[in-house]
Amino acid sequence: MLMAACFYFVQTASAQQPKKSSTSPAAATPKKVVESELRKLTTTFVETYGKFTQTKDKAAVLKFMYEKVSASLFNANISGKYRVFSGDYQAFDEYLTKLANAENLNLVYKLTGIAAEYTSDDIGSVVYTADYQMEREGSVWEKGIEQVTLVFKKFGNDWKIVYYNTINIEDEKLRGDCFCELFESKPGNFVAKTTVPGGRGYNEDLQTFEFLQKPEGRVIRSGNQVYLWAESGEISYTPQRDAKTNPTTISPAAITLSKAVADKEQAIMLILQEVNYKESCANIKMRRK
Repeated sequence: MLMAACFYFVQTASAQQPKKSSTSPAAATPKKVVESELRKLTTTFVETYGKFTQTKDKAAVLKFMYEKVSASLFNANISGKYRVFSGDYQAFDEYLTKLANAENLNLVYKLTGIAAEYTSDDIGSVVYTADYQMEREGSVWEKGIEQVTLVFKKFGNDWKIVYYNTINIEDEKLRGDCFCELFESKPGNFVAKTTVPGGRGYNEDLQTFEFLQKPEGRVIRSGNQVYLWAESGEISYTPQRDAKTNPTTISPAAITLSKAVADKEQAIMLILQEVNYKESCANIKMRRK
């Protein structure tokens, strides 16, 4: 049937002689393109979803979805790892619930362009791109881009999303999980190799930790910083402003870390978490080598 229709179209087109146009150049100017109904609907959907972490209004987002919607999603992070999974209405509902319940989390999601659009009488599709960033506790954790294909179907007078395909690529990781391998360099002292988010990749840092007994009490020395480790388990220090400062000198403590610790591993973890990588690591997973 399709082949016959194509053949008829070609034959008809070749039999007709082109006619000279009498239209003036001014009249031939294309008319201003008017946004289609689905383009407007897509823009509204993206704006509504982009405000979700402020509004927490699930119904406002879910109203765009057909109750039997299906989805396929691809997610890649800056380390090159990726995963592919499928979804449905319930999965999207559960995702929105987790997003709404996450403390101090803000999603910034902005439309950057509509790449393609197709519409027939009762079905259509729109392909758009968006930039996003996840913010928690006032700082940006990650940034990325998304390419999304939405497939709409008309039910009565309403268009609903019946299928969507999302390709999510993380572009920058500024804060998140960190990983630490702990090596004993010599009896009682350690080297920590920590893998930390660094924007478009991960950075690996080495930190040495020496544990000393001084007249003033227990001391932890790491680089140019000296920490006083009290018998109660509290760790305190004064930030070193001069790199040439004698790293064995114990200044009056200006900062006390958040909790008391009982052993050397806990002490190293606390210093990494609250001093060295406070801005980069949401939590640190340690492995003893």
